[in-house]
Amino acid sequence: MSLINLKISWEEDDSTYRSVEILSDQTFYELHTCIKFIFQMPEKMEASIFVSNHKWVKETEISSVVEKNIRGAASLSMKKTPIGALISDPHQKFIYESDHVKKWRLLIEIITLSPVPSKPKSYPVCILSEGVSPTQFGIKDLEKELVVEAEEKFDVPSNEEGYGEEGEDDMTSTDAEDDLGGDDNFTDEL
Repeated sequence: MSLINLKISWEEDDSTYRSVEILSDQTFYELHTCIKFIFQMPEKMEASIFVSNHKWVKETEISSVVEKNIRGAASLSMKKTPIGALISDPHQKFIYESDHVKKWRLLIEIITLSPVPSKPKSYPVCILSEGVSPTQFGIKDLEKELVVEAEEKFDVPSNEEGYGEEGEDDMTSTDAEDDLGGDDNFTDEL
């Protein structure tokens, strides 16, 4: 058994990704459940994960709908297939396709395979999250919330020295003239 570090990125925007650690003996269904959680996808959403080559061409399908692995079947079961069983390359790639109206597609790459740490913890676990989940695009409340959060982060208390109200001009016209030289009799000399 080994610890797998995966990078799971949204196909349409590779700056949106999650790094996940999962054990090789855990199933694709556990990975599927983790992906739905970390990308805030509908809890009951079905999906397929495809083994892929290095050019992102789909090969074997692993489905969340299939209950049992049957020899010669078109798809394997996520619930019955451990991730390690389908790793043939230390940089193996997979494609995650949601069975949602929006057809979200995520690209999964193995970043590292390493021994399981001596201090066990619960896996799978998301260790890094970058970018806004594709499920959150176009949700106005979230966008407004993020703007308010950013404004609050950089707000300066009104009692702080050197900060006034928005649009307030602390400089009087004579101050401005002094700062600019203050000479009312300025003429161009040739």
